[in-house]
Order: sequence, then C-alpha cells, then structure tokens
Amino acid sequence: MGGSGRFLKPGLLLPLFLLVLTTIYITAAFDIRVQFAGDGDIGPRSIPILAALCMYAALLVVIVQEWRAPSEDAPEDEDAPGTGIWRPLGVVVATAAYILLFRPLGYTLATLGFVGALFVLFQFETRRPLFFALYALAVTAVFYGLFAGIFGVRLPSLTGGVL
Repeated sequence: MGGSGRFLKPGLLLPLFLLVLTTIYITAAFDIRVQFAGDGDIGPRSIPILAALCMYAALLVVIVQEWRAPSEDAPEDEDAPGTGIWRPLGVVVATAAYILLFRPLGYTLATLGFVGALFVLFQFETRRPLFFALYALAVTAVFYGLFAGIFGVRLPSLTGGVL
C-alpha cells in the first residue's frame, strides 16, 4: 500500500481525527487566562494541557502501531474485536463510559474499570491476570498520586472519603 493509501486505513482515520481534535483542545487550553497564579504555577490551564500531551503520546503510539500493521490486502478478520475500526471505537466507548461513571463510582473504581478496558482492548497482560491486576492498580495509583497529591485536585469517591 502506498504512502497516501496507508492513511486511509480504518485504524488510522479515527486517531488522525482525534489528533485534530486534541490540537483544537490544546489551543483552547492555552487561551485560558490565569488571574492569580504566577508564571510556572499550576493553574486552571495545567490539567487540560497535561491531558492533551498525554493524548498526543497515546495517539502517536496508536498511529505508529497502525502504520506498521499489515496492509488490508493481508488476510485478516475485520470483524474481530481489536482489528480495523473496532479498537479505536472501543477506546471511544470506554472513554465515554469513564466520563459518565467518574462521579457516581468515584475515581478509584471508574479508573480501574477504564484502565482494565484499555488493557483488554490492547490485549495487554490479558493472559496473566495477576500482572493485569497489578498493572491496573499501579496506573490508577500513579494518576491518583499525580492529580490528588501533586496537583491537589479533589477526586470523587464512592464513599465520599479520601479514595
């Protein structure tokens, strides 16, 4: 498949679209005006910019994986989960569910579910359940430490307590 034909693969169209949306999002984040924070302080624009940078990194990984994937001419089951458009669509559905369940379930349960869903979609450690669980807990704990500990963001919980 030629250079321009590679960008027309179904697995690349959604990440490229999300790349455009992320660029619009980060541009809007830079327009947020800070009233009381000094230069270099964490303010209302810090989290959106951090989220956009994380999204750029994740999209870069997905684009490189899809770019290196075998061409459409190779025999592949397009209806199987995790191939073609199903993986990016699964990420969008998992993200929407995470956003909807974040407040009612709290940070810990919603994030564990979201990370678990992403691990399943990308088939990360699915054959080793102990490592799957440990990695999901580690990712949830790292982001909890980042947002609650470093940035001082109050995260919702199921019980209304700390976690």
